[in-house]
Amino acid sequence: MNFSSVKCSQSLRNQLESMEKSHRMPHALIITGGDDTTRQEFAEFLCKWSVCTSDHSPCGECAQCRKAEGKNHIDIYYAKGKGKTNGIPVEEIREIIKDTAIKPNEAKRKVYVLYDADKRMGKESMNAFLKTLEEPSQDILFILTAENLKAVPVTILSRCTCLTLESSIGVSDKTMELAEGILLGIISSSELDLLKALGIITTRQVALEVLPVVRTVLGDTLSLSVGAEGVFDSELPMSLRKKLTKNKIIRLIDVTSDAINKTNRNVNLTILTTWLCGEYRRISWQM
Repeated sequence: MNFSSVKCSQSLRNQLESMEKSHRMPHALIITGGDDTTRQEFAEFLCKWSVCTSDHSPCGECAQCRKAEGKNHIDIYYAKGKGKTNGIPVEEIREIIKDTAIKPNEAKRKVYVLYDADKRMGKESMNAFLKTLEEPSQDILFILTAENLKAVPVTILSRCTCLTLESSIGVSDKTMELAEGILLGIISSSELDLLKALGIITTRQVALEVLPVVRTVLGDTLSLSVGAEGVFDSELPMSLRKKLTKNKIIRLIDVTSDAINKTNRNVNLTILTTWLCGEYRRISWQM
């Protein structure tokens, strides 16, 4: 996957590349984090990737990419909405569902983009949309953006893969301290250190503040192994790099991403942290 046209963290790149290489690209993605502009830009990047004909997609040069960039590709649909609030009515969702039964015209898949799903989709629209997520057609990709995942029903979140746009801006010293405690616990010789560090995750808010930072620092650690720059100005990635192989770092990033997705689906936090501790220890201490 060619990321030259978009800005995103190393951990998010790893997440997407892992799905692409293993052919596990889901039929529905929900983009959160960042601001309205960065979420839209990332959605447009994924649209180009979805239709690009190059082996190194999105190339930005083929006819499919140019059409996608100009927002006039026949296989990419942007939900229009209506009214003063530009809400996406249930009637439009039903038309989208009907359209998914039709094969792509030019590209390898059809893409449906729903910006600000948390604000523009009411209960009736969400329920109608859920039906097509339960029985997705082949060659279909739904891309949603949302500022507030709490406004998106758990039933929909559970059927989407969450992509979180991250930034060092706005990360408090306290959040960074908690994230560093977890990371040091991962490489500690004592499992108790990791259990204590994960014990601070007592609410979804804390989990969704701290775990993305853990993932970003792991991404910075991976960046060191290829000579690239990281997001945070910290010595911790260097310490982690000395203790962890490249393969272990990638697997830790995947597990952390999975934990973030589980948090978005309202999983029991005690079960989550117990599972996460076991996975972190298994990966970090495996030969």
